[in-house]
Amino acid sequence: MSAPLLSLRDVGLRYQLVQDDARTMKGRVLSALSIRPTKPVEFWALNGVSLDLRKGEVVGIIGPNGAGKSTLLKLMARILEPTLGTVAVNGEVRPILDILSTMNGTLTGRQNAFLYAAIHRIPRERMAEALPKIEDFTGLGPFFDVPVKTYSSGMATRLSFALATQFEPDIVLIDEVLAVGDESFARKSYFRMRKLIDSGSLVVLVTHSLGQVEQLCNRAILLSGGKVRADGMPRDVIAAYQDSLRVGAA
Repeated sequence: MSAPLLSLRDVGLRYQLVQDDARTMKGRVLSALSIRPTKPVEFWALNGVSLDLRKGEVVGIIGPNGAGKSTLLKLMARILEPTLGTVAVNGEVRPILDILSTMNGTLTGRQNAFLYAAIHRIPRERMAEALPKIEDFTGLGPFFDVPVKTYSSGMATRLSFALATQFEPDIVLIDEVLAVGDESFARKSYFRMRKLIDSGSLVVLVTHSLGQVEQLCNRAILLSGGKVRADGMPRDVIAAYQDSLRVGAA
């Protein structure tokens, strides 16, 4: 068995939530006078998560809102650091999380492609060579040379996805991006994903589309309350999730 490209050991991420009293002048005065002490409320977005993710796996992460799915991806992308435990990354990571976070809204799609290349240490000549394929994949037409701040979310998604997947990185992290595009984009992105899978990339996909998980993934993980509740074949994990929803609705 190959060494994991992503390895998480007993990972926990804690947030401190400030109570409403601390946000008001009255609350701060009462707290200072010890009349109404204000203590931050601890919230564990993730707790005790251990995973090994390997080359060639396509992992769908599912679960209810607030389960910790997007937080887990941000830890894998090293955007966040865990409060407890370790996250080891052994490969080149291309996250598609907050679509506009790696783009400059005042630059055009073409200019942002070269900015992306600079950020990810892709040689300018290699990006220039790949640019016609990227432009064609996005289907943006003349908008490829228009500032990104004028793009719709679907247009920005197409550009972000095209850039992140063009160079077949070791690890691709996708957060709900495929849900934003139209049917034509969904088809193209599906075949691009298949290409990544065939090349041996590790793909981690957060989505609410259980059909997408069953169609694309060879492994699924169910998160709930910041913990891994199921991990295995997509059909089995989807069934466990659906069972939990029925129990919750009862």
